[in-house]
Amino acid sequence: MKDFGRTLYAFLLRDARIALSYRLQFLFQFVVVVLTVLILYFISQLIRSTPALEEYGGYLPFATVGLAVSSYFQTGFSSFAGAIRNEQMAGTLEALLMTPTRIPVIVIASSVWDFFWATAVAITYLVTAQVLLGIHLQGSWTLALVLLVLTTLIFASLGVISASFVMVFKRGDPIGLVIGSLSTLLGGVFYPVSALPPWVQTISHLLPITYGLQGLRDVLLRGATLAAVWRDLVVLLAFAAVLVPLSLFCFKKAVARAKREGSLLQY
Repeated sequence: MKDFGRTLYAFLLRDARIALSYRLQFLFQFVVVVLTVLILYFISQLIRSTPALEEYGGYLPFATVGLAVSSYFQTGFSSFAGAIRNEQMAGTLEALLMTPTRIPVIVIASSVWDFFWATAVAITYLVTAQVLLGIHLQGSWTLALVLLVLTTLIFASLGVISASFVMVFKRGDPIGLVIGSLSTLLGGVFYPVSALPPWVQTISHLLPITYGLQGLRDVLLRGATLAAVWRDLVVLLAFAAVLVPLSLFCFKKAVARAKREGSLLQY
């Protein structure tokens, strides 16, 4: 456990130094978050109130929580493939995989900065909406954290599967294209799933982001308790039980194939 912590810290320190070396870009990213929340506010002034939105306090709270949380999920989804790609292009992937460090540790450590940064961005979304626009957040933060971690774990598992495709095929990852696009389009990020045609809602209910966002919105915007969101938790646990071991299996197989073909440094 001590070695694991040291590895995470080493990767976090390395990636933080790289990110902070571009100070202007670092600042602009926070400015973009604030401007995005303001854009959502002006859009909310043009959208009629509906029962599906009223229960969450209107469109602005609904969309702000959706955007903040989904950006966190998408980080879990894209960071692993991005980390593998960057290590390949830097020529350090093979050296990392040849060390005694276990593959799951390398996968997690390579993305720890992305999760740290995504947390800061998500908090900025919510704080900006609360301070500038008066959005009221309520409910159990512990329950919200459980839902957030569980859904992020699912997306991280999908991200590891995506990284496996990158490891073997370099480009043309179908997981990133299909799951990423469908989650944003049909997962209830910017509009309620109930607004979609019935046959499209069926597809939405096959996506983990639907349950993660629904549970988090119920907790943060409606003050829902465990008794109200337990179904979302059960579905998310089922997704995690399947995807976590599957993702590690796929990544190990991808590394073994890349080593066998001598393509670790190709990109």
